[in-house]
Amino acid sequence: MGFSAGIFIFCAYILGGISAGYYLVHFKIGTDIREHGSGSVGARNVKRLLGSFGFYFTLFFDGFKGLVAVLVAQRLGFSQPVVSLVFVAVIAGHIWPIQLRFRGGKGIATSCGALLAYSPLLLGGLLGLTLLFLLLRMGFIFAGITAFLFLPLVGYFLDMPPHQVGAMGMVSAFIVFTHRERVQKIFVKIRENREM
Repeated sequence: MGFSAGIFIFCAYILGGISAGYYLVHFKIGTDIREHGSGSVGARNVKRLLGSFGFYFTLFFDGFKGLVAVLVAQRLGFSQPVVSLVFVAVIAGHIWPIQLRFRGGKGIATSCGALLAYSPLLLGGLLGLTLLFLLLRMGFIFAGITAFLFLPLVGYFLDMPPHQVGAMGMVSAFIVFTHRERVQKIFVKIRENREM
């Protein structure tokens, strides 16, 4: 991997760290969004303070920066393994932004935006699996997390290159990690229901 590729991967991380929700809330009402609600800078938490406008603005921006990072890497002619690292870096930047002391969002919107450029087929698989799990009466967030867990397997069975399967594995791990408290609560509830 060349110097220019390394610089671009770092720039993708920095771009991912531009947290629209944090700066919008700070500008509008002068508070740190991470001290409210879920503690995330994501769209769902922003909605608690700024309503629908804040939600849609944050959702669009978070998805758009993922899309831009991967799309620009592709247009500049970087190799596919480098594009895979850019894909991972922009999502990591959103979740762990250096300027916010590594406390950012949970990565769903940025992942979906990045997937739109990285692999529309995998994005379609993600949405399809989420819908399937919703039909199985999983909650929306849990259905999405479970769908992310299956994406590396989808990539493997579609005979995608190892670097793409590996990138999806890393991103899936990121998503599960950022939603770990919710996942734990769901499993506790399932166990309690079985004991009743």
